[in-house]
Amino acid sequence: MHSRRPVIITLRHLILLLAVFSAAVMLAGGMAGAYQVQRQQLTASTLEANEAFATKLARTTFDLLSRAQSNLSYAAERIVRSGMAPAVQQAEVERLRHLDLGFNSVTVMDMGAVVRAAAPESLGLKGRQLDLAQWRDRLNEKEPTISAPYVTGLGNLAIVIAQPLLAADGGHLGRLSATIYLRSDGALQRLARDQYFRDGTYVYVVDSSSRLLYHPETDRIGSVVLHNPVIEAVLKGDSGQMRVVNSRSVDMLAGYAHVPGADWGVVVQRPVHLTLQGLNDLMLRVLRQAVWPALALLVMLWLLSGWISRPLGELSRIVRDGYQEGMSPRIAAVNCWYLEARRLRGALLSGYGQVRTRMGELHSAAHTDPLTKLGNRRGLEIVLKTLETQRRLFAVVILDIDFFKRINDRYGHDMGDRVIAGLADLMQGQARQDDGVFRLGGEEFLAVLPQTDLAGALRIAERLRAAMENAPLLDDAAVTLSAGVAVWDGGDVEATLKAADQALYRAKQGGRNRVESAAL
Repeated sequence: MHSRRPVIITLRHLILLLAVFSAAVMLAGGMAGAYQVQRQQLTASTLEANEAFATKLARTTFDLLSRAQSNLSYAAERIVRSGMAPAVQQAEVERLRHLDLGFNSVTVMDMGAVVRAAAPESLGLKGRQLDLAQWRDRLNEKEPTISAPYVTGLGNLAIVIAQPLLAADGGHLGRLSATIYLRSDGALQRLARDQYFRDGTYVYVVDSSSRLLYHPETDRIGSVVLHNPVIEAVLKGDSGQMRVVNSRSVDMLAGYAHVPGADWGVVVQRPVHLTLQGLNDLMLRVLRQAVWPALALLVMLWLLSGWISRPLGELSRIVRDGYQEGMSPRIAAVNCWYLEARRLRGALLSGYGQVRTRMGELHSAAHTDPLTKLGNRRGLEIVLKTLETQRRLFAVVILDIDFFKRINDRYGHDMGDRVIAGLADLMQGQARQDDGVFRLGGEEFLAVLPQTDLAGALRIAERLRAAMENAPLLDDAAVTLSAGVAVWDGGDVEATLKAADQALYRAKQGGRNRVESAAL
């Protein structure tokens, strides 16, 4: 009976196997570490951006409702001053109906629940008496109100913004009310709809009973969403960010903000898988780029594995230790006194350099705005932290393209993207070597100007404003910007950013296409 011959593994095979295994561990460990870091950064960046968008949209929604109430109040004063003249009542409801506030109907009702004026007249409400018992409580209201959503007789989901008509002695004369349909193409719907992005980010709005007032899927408007932690948080009056699995079991990165006055909530969210899709694609490209160096290294190791020597032992131990900082100097320090060892050392250094290059690309992708190639909010945080640590004087210029929504509405989002890219090119072209330029999101940009006082920053901002006004970005109109400037005084950096933002707000309020400064 013959015994089986043992498998003989030569030292050459052992060296090859060890080198291949060590290289794989190094590459896998480095890639896994880089992937986790970039994944966390992308997730945090997306949460911050969504929260910022939600806060901005909530503020804009509040402004829209405030404008609606203000216009109703003004119309009510004119009607009361006219002595409830029928012609004035009809003129005011017609005027309100045609304002860009999304009113689907406007009515004036007297204390007998008789409709005295209505727009549009096609509703046939004028002169009709409604059920007084049903309307008595609302006719006796003394404060402006925004109703909870309800279903009208025609089956429309709607809200009513109402203004009491009060005489000089405080007595009730009637009620001026405006109805907004939530499923129609009104101002509220356009406001939320315009925040839909091609990267999968979308907006929805809920009322105090968790009912959807707006959603990109129009058939869901009016439905009640339960057991959603984001909705529960925003309806408590909170604003913030959260990773959550939504009611359809989709993992989401959500930012949310409360709308005061109306007790609504605005949520901006993006699926996690879409957020990480770009990172996954980049990691696959890194792996594909590493295939040929890995194959070349394998062939070289096979050819050289017959030579057993100290240089090979030292190199194999370095590779076996896996990817780490300072690896390149260790490899270079090995005394490779013959040609084959030198080639192996060169191959290892080449592979290490490519991994470092790809990691640099991943890091850049996490800190760069994809449209303009300017820095993003995370990149801005790093620059500001560095300047604060070094105690270096710097100025901040916050820029916002004037009437950007009109550009998108008239020319389309592609032209809007070209305008944003054009401003980015102007900022890069005028930036000095140490300046930092960033896109904060949408049409808002920011420049950090080290070693620049307020006068110098104002000159730079004004030069950029003039360049933007004269740039041929649109064929038939000039594109302008407004800017706010502030200088860091060594205190709170966030206060400096807020001061610049307030200066930008003053520039907008002052007529746009101008630069305002903030004195800290």
